[in-house]
Amino acid sequence: MTDSKHDNIREQMDKFRYFPLEGRKEKGDRFLQPWLFCHVYASGSKRKGEIKRAYKEVIRFFGQKELQNMRKDAGEDADRIIEAEIYDSANVYLTICRDDDGFGKKLFGLLRMKADEKENKIIRDVYNGFIPLLARMEDFAERLVMMRAIDLACRSIYPQRLDDMKAWIDSIEDADVRSVFDAFETPEEASES
Repeated sequence: MTDSKHDNIREQMDKFRYFPLEGRKEKGDRFLQPWLFCHVYASGSKRKGEIKRAYKEVIRFFGQKELQNMRKDAGEDADRIIEAEIYDSANVYLTICRDDDGFGKKLFGLLRMKADEKENKIIRDVYNGFIPLLARMEDFAERLVMMRAIDLACRSIYPQRLDDMKAWIDSIEDADVRSVFDAFETPEEASES
């Protein structure tokens, strides 16, 4: 892809992804939508109907005309460009969850969670909610990337909990699903990098 074509695609993606929020200086981020859909439906009953609804919402998001046009324009680089947005938005989503005081509430929203309770909740949401939900949503191209992205985002935000995350991933019975995730570095490998 030429530099000018890449710049054009990047500009299109930024226009699609970021939008003005009425009365606020920050911009909204459309790529947070799939994560929000997953959060809502993973927190629900986890019945087949919930999975179908989550699937419909996520498919609808990635099927939007603007994204499909960008895919065409980007050609063979389309998947790489979309994947980069998915990885970035996973980091943004979990950072917002970690930093937002409103996210960690309990007792009908009356009490704030302590930092360690909030950390446990976010990690539980990722490994007991998002990833199993995405694993059950077959037949959409971005699901494996989303699973890997939310895992890597969680690893980067909570590196002190890598052992817990590794234990959860190691407990996945389906070898194909387990193979989606990057290997965990040993402490020696991490200190060398």
